[in-house]
Amino acid sequence: MPADRRTLRDIRSAYRGMRRYQREAGQWSQWFRFNKAGTTSDPTYGTGPGRVWYPSVTIPVLIGEYQRAGQNFDDDGLYLVDRLTLVMSYNDFYNSGIPDPDPSAQNHVNDRVAFDGRLFAVDTFIPKGRVASYFLTITVTLREVAQSELDEDVDSSMFDPYSVVGDG
Repeated sequence: MPADRRTLRDIRSAYRGMRRYQREAGQWSQWFRFNKAGTTSDPTYGTGPGRVWYPSVTIPVLIGEYQRAGQNFDDDGLYLVDRLTLVMSYNDFYNSGIPDPDPSAQNHVNDRVAFDGRLFAVDTFIPKGRVASYFLTITVTLREVAQSELDEDVDSSMFDPYSVVGDG
């Protein structure tokens, strides 16, 4: 059953409020959508020398929350990977001009996101806050990208402005 006018008015009001908050207190991210059609990586494991991303699109972020990695020593020495959670407006994400957005959220796990000068890979992409048949926000959890992950990309120079784990 479609939402009534009052519900749609409330949803639009929520989007306007998020946009106003983002302008006052929010931040911005650069979103690199994975180019599945242009990629020649292994279909099962997603590795190989042929991964490709579209050029970045600027996406407004309402909240960015870091989870700093604990000190973990392994055979290769100290290897820290920070995690990041971003909250953004569903409406702003899908109206940003990102190539081929996936409303089901299943295909965004191969995307990359630059935030605060660092590069991250998407772990989860979850639309949240459903009112009638409309979502209000998206929560994205990310992990910091390591230099070894860039070695499998066709053109990793697009990520040069951003620091990655192992940059020294």
